[in-house]
Amino acid sequence: MRKNLLRKMMTFAAVVTLLLTPVSGLAAQVDGNSKHVEKDWMSYVELVQKLNQIKEASSGKVEVEVIGQSRQGREIHAARVGTGDQLLLINGNIHGNEKSGPEALMQMFETLGTSDSPLAQSIRDEVTIVAVPRLNVDGAELTQRQNVFPWDEVVATYPQLEGAEPAWYYHARNRGFDINRDFNPDLNYEPLLEDLPGTSADLGFFLTNESQILRDLYLDLKDEFGEVEAFVDLHHMGTTKTNKTGEDVTIAIDYPPLGPDDSQKYADWPKLDQDKSKRYALAAALGVKELSDNEEPGVSQYIHPEERDLPGQARSSFALNGTATVLFEMPGQQPAFGYDQELIDRVENGLWGIASRMADDSINRLNGDDFLSLPKYWTESASDMKDLVTRFTKEGMFESDTVARSLATHLTVVERFEKQENGAKVVKHTEGFKFLLNHYKEEGMIAQEAYNRLQSDANYLIGKW
Repeated sequence: MRKNLLRKMMTFAAVVTLLLTPVSGLAAQVDGNSKHVEKDWMSYVELVQKLNQIKEASSGKVEVEVIGQSRQGREIHAARVGTGDQLLLINGNIHGNEKSGPEALMQMFETLGTSDSPLAQSIRDEVTIVAVPRLNVDGAELTQRQNVFPWDEVVATYPQLEGAEPAWYYHARNRGFDINRDFNPDLNYEPLLEDLPGTSADLGFFLTNESQILRDLYLDLKDEFGEVEAFVDLHHMGTTKTNKTGEDVTIAIDYPPLGPDDSQKYADWPKLDQDKSKRYALAAALGVKELSDNEEPGVSQYIHPEERDLPGQARSSFALNGTATVLFEMPGQQPAFGYDQELIDRVENGLWGIASRMADDSINRLNGDDFLSLPKYWTESASDMKDLVTRFTKEGMFESDTVARSLATHLTVVERFEKQENGAKVVKHTEGFKFLLNHYKEEGMIAQEAYNRLQSDANYLIGKW
């Protein structure tokens, strides 16, 4: 797939030559890998070496600098390419067990640093791209989601927190934080005793070195450019299937989870522009589809029910400051899932989709609502459950068409009351749907997989209403 991308770029932009070195080959060249780093994924030592190689090969196009240190003393690096007025900030590996981001960024920066193609040149001329390939350098060496920052060290660092309960996103067993809950749209916020421990619906506290380093980089770039046009955060998730077709989700993309839409919670943040973020998310999806030789039916929305509200994420805090923000979620976390070149290429393709459309300004002509037409893999309405019933019918998970028709008819009634916003009737008829499910299960007329999913989704609808 990597060769397919380059071939497409050459056809599109009449490239004279692209000088590319396979990233994964470095594993055999560099000693000193942490014993926790899986084969082929870049270790910290390899990552730093690769960044320096790209810098040296770029003839001044790519700059690399140290922007801070982790709690364990590892340097955190940022790479920069381009001279355009639009700033695209990309962050990778904020979770230590989600490792495709740095690999994709090395590929992209190598191309931008060495290619003389019109496409690469146009991106460099119109866009400045700054990337932090691996923010959670300590967690990545351990292949754990959190960084390493024990609570006793937190209190020693912030004496004003003496006696506070640990922040809700502190992990006692791993003795560290989910860094992607440690952000606050008040970019000058200082931790306060009365704010802890907080909840997922609250703002983060900027307790970790890593969140402060990314925050400070964002502020520096905002001072330089006037605004940070876009921010992309690269992640991994579990493995799942689309509702309608049952295709494996190969990449899920999202705009900021700041719901519900009719809430006044964010009235004090007038720069929030969810439609802008949807346009950038759509550009990423289009890049994945256009730059692959595969059909890519697994390009999906990431789970985004209307009540999902996570303001402590980096992408949410930056969005509240006026930046378009996009989440990439790739299937499978490490160490359970090994190195996957096609997956890495898919991340890179999505990034090209954003950068190229920023360069030619076509990103501002996209319709953000078109992003919502991408497949879903979760349920937030009776309509979604009807899609599942249709798919399960095709997959033979019901004993007869009569079972499927009965379930679909019941969901049509629920759907009607949802549109009327009659919560009592939605709950009543969804309870009836559950009764029907249990009856078919007892009679052996429904497969366990279909029963489990529909039962879970029915419970979600009841809780929602």
